[in-house]
Amino acid sequence: MVSDNNMFGSGIHNMKKISVNDLKEGMKFSKSVYDHNKNIILNANTPIDRYKINSLKSKGIEFVETAGEMSMADETELQNIKEKFEVQDKKTEQKKIIVNKETAKYIEFYKDAVTRLSKIYKKIQSGLSVDPEELQKLSTLIVTTISSEKNPNNFINLVNIAGKGEYLVNHVVNVTILSVLLGIKLGYSAIKLFNLALAALVYDIGMVKVPAIILEKESKLSPEEFNQIKTHPIHSYQIISKELGLPMEIARVAIEHHERFDGSGYPRKLHGNEISEMTKIISIADTYEALIKDRNHREGKESYEAIKVVLGEGSKKMDPEILKYFISMMSIYPIGSYVELSDGSIAQVVSSDPVSPFFPTVKIIKDQFKDDVPDGQIIRLSKTKDIYIVRSLKSKEVKNDSK
Repeated sequence: MVSDNNMFGSGIHNMKKISVNDLKEGMKFSKSVYDHNKNIILNANTPIDRYKINSLKSKGIEFVETAGEMSMADETELQNIKEKFEVQDKKTEQKKIIVNKETAKYIEFYKDAVTRLSKIYKKIQSGLSVDPEELQKLSTLIVTTISSEKNPNNFINLVNIAGKGEYLVNHVVNVTILSVLLGIKLGYSAIKLFNLALAALVYDIGMVKVPAIILEKESKLSPEEFNQIKTHPIHSYQIISKELGLPMEIARVAIEHHERFDGSGYPRKLHGNEISEMTKIISIADTYEALIKDRNHREGKESYEAIKVVLGEGSKKMDPEILKYFISMMSIYPIGSYVELSDGSIAQVVSSDPVSPFFPTVKIIKDQFKDDVPDGQIIRLSKTKDIYIVRSLKSKEVKNDSK
């Protein structure tokens, strides 16, 4: 019998290809299952579920390989799968946010950006060459689309609600959008915005070199696994500088994006102005976006909670001046979040106030009796003395109040 440890030695000829279309929920194999890059995508004797199958399909993976024998999960294992995803589906339902018409008009733009970037990342992962012009065109599309919109809140709302599917590519697109918005806030020229967007599109590309079994692990990473994750800035730097041939200022962002203002980051323990300004911008966007999205090992935070975490870390780990601009852009109460007002009503934040971040513009969705209010009043709290925010609400609190 060949162990997984020497699978690719004497046991390589025992590997069988299985079409992803033939995988069924509850299937398990006596040995680990690998993708075409020899990354483990399913541990031995672990039943596969529909989310894993859908994930493989969304990544364009057509077949998997294993030297193990297939069997079906027993009733207890199937029940555990069912219960697990009933909980997940409930959480997803609780987090649904109604998309307003102004934001909805950019959904196709978002899908197009994700599709185009996903194709590029898959080429890199498969060892195929990528024409840098593909990235440059995508960077131009993102910058011109965002720059032409007078209301940046539409894109902030888009980031807060979008991103289901392949985590890495969606995360990078969201970070790119936030970074460009922040660059505009900082007064960047069109050329600087283009370079900022280009850097944001590739800063995390080294993650394609990290085994999928680690990226998709549901439990806490071991020290060894975390060390593998920490190699991705170096992989990113090498891909950008050698394979893509992009300028050094772009590659620099990739190797620096986990450096921290106080010198506590990695891999080189840089601090302060040793870190480039583009890196500082992308790092703030990266931190916020990672906090609000669900991962296999944890549930995403509400946008308000994520802002609190960013503020907490920002006092030491982020450039305080750039962080000020980010907070004024996002508001203490981010677009799409829910709040309870002093009169007992519940409202959704529809836009921020850069001058008064504690007093955003809100739309009433429930009255003081917690009854739904169709086409509720829009209130600019910075101009209203008698009504103010009492507390931020989680999405599930608003859902639970529904009658």
